[in-house]
Amino acid sequence: MHEFSISSEMVNTILDTAKKKNAKNVISILLEIGELTLLNTEQVGFWIRELLKGSLAEDAEINIKVIKAKIHCKSCGYKGDIKQNQKDFFKHFCPQICPECNSFQIKVEKGRECTLRKIQIVK
Repeated sequence: MHEFSISSEMVNTILDTAKKKNAKNVISILLEIGELTLLNTEQVGFWIRELLKGSLAEDAEINIKVIKAKIHCKSCGYKGDIKQNQKDFFKHFCPQICPECNSFQIKVEKGRECTLRKIQIVK
């Protein structure tokens, strides 16, 4: 149920920003959500639409971009995607290893984002 709390905070930020900018209407919203956040993007979109009802952003187009996970191995220098042998469900819970050298010395460079990237308004 963390989708609701994240969505609620995003809606607060959207409406506060629109108010500070003296917006008459919010046209569109762009969110970036990393695949390792464990957020269900459909649920986030649903809750944002629900929470925006009755506001100046009620009819805003909501775009959600999923950010693929990228890693950097400190042992061999590999940079790229996480490659999984496990089922997708388990990739979020199992420690990640380098697909080249099997080292656990990796740094996740992308995939944990949860960002309100853009709010388009009409003044």
